[in-house]
Amino acid sequence: MFSKVVWKKPQQWHLDLSSSKMTILERAITVVFFTGLTALSAQIAFILPWTPVPYTFQTFAVLATGVYLRRNDAFASGFLYLVVGALGAPVFASGGSELFSSGKLIASGGYLLAFPLASALVAEGLDRSRKAGVADIKAQIICWFSAMIPVYLFGTLWLAESYGVDFSKAFGWAVEPFLLWDLAKILVMAIITTKVWSYQPQEN
Repeated sequence: MFSKVVWKKPQQWHLDLSSSKMTILERAITVVFFTGLTALSAQIAFILPWTPVPYTFQTFAVLATGVYLRRNDAFASGFLYLVVGALGAPVFASGGSELFSSGKLIASGGYLLAFPLASALVAEGLDRSRKAGVADIKAQIICWFSAMIPVYLFGTLWLAESYGVDFSKAFGWAVEPFLLWDLAKILVMAIITTKVWSYQPQEN
């Protein structure tokens, strides 16, 4: 199991875990692993007075899913996360176990529904780098920031609907307080993926 992964070289784990040499079972395990990582990261959450939306490490895990897995697997991991939560597992922020309440998507549901797409967009940028054999910085930057667009857009639109406020009010709650927080996470990961990671397969 995972015999093709060079565990002693973490800078190339992303190559191994997204490789076409991975078996279906190995891919399934990685999908489940990153679903679990997202669920665990969601438990690190705190509320500040200026927004009803919690600060979490959830999006960090969503982005990490995209940098380690190929595009379709990254999307599958995010989708599985939604399914598990919809079935009642306490995987959402602070142990939340509902995707729907009284037949209606929960207030933070717009963010959650965007997560699979966000992971897939990040994976697209990394896949381009892996195919090129070098860090395609332009493609990665485009995909990093493109990944946050559906999260912010869907999240803000549904938050406005849920609280009965206009878009600008929801934008002030759901986007403005998180711009630096999310930018910091993106910068940390982008530095790692462009400056630390290898894109050339190495021998064991």
